[in-house]
Amino acid sequence: MARYLYEVELTPDEEGGYCVSVPDLEGCFSQGDTVEDALNMASDALITYVASLLKYGEAIPTPKFGHEAPKGGMVVAVSFETDTSYIIDAVSPSEAARMLGVSRGRVSQMIRSGQLTANKSATETWVDRASIEPRMASTQRAGRPRKEPATA
Repeated sequence: MARYLYEVELTPDEEGGYCVSVPDLEGCFSQGDTVEDALNMASDALITYVASLLKYGEAIPTPKFGHEAPKGGMVVAVSFETDTSYIIDAVSPSEAARMLGVSRGRVSQMIRSGQLTANKSATETWVDRASIEPRMASTQRAGRPRKEPATA
């Protein structure tokens, strides 16, 4: 696991919270209700963003220091550790259903019963691909088992 250090810009928003951007990582941003909350969210965003770059073999931009604070805001350096283990290989429940040949509702049941592992964000659920693959390799098929004909 490697350690990284980037400057983040905190800018007050209209609701009394803070918007956070990372000048050296285009598209890496977050927000928070307090400075502490905003910095914690920024740390999480940085961890995930850099882990994603690592996972897909993309170059990690070299951080620059000495950014000017936005009007009414501040610049803070955030140090964090990350590696590819922070990125979970996951699919949507609909994609999991397609892969398994079952309904979307059945995937929800499998998540609740612990047969599939899922992660939930604020608005979405993601099913870990590692929990789907063993079920795909299983010879058990969906539906009721066939009854064997009675022998006389």
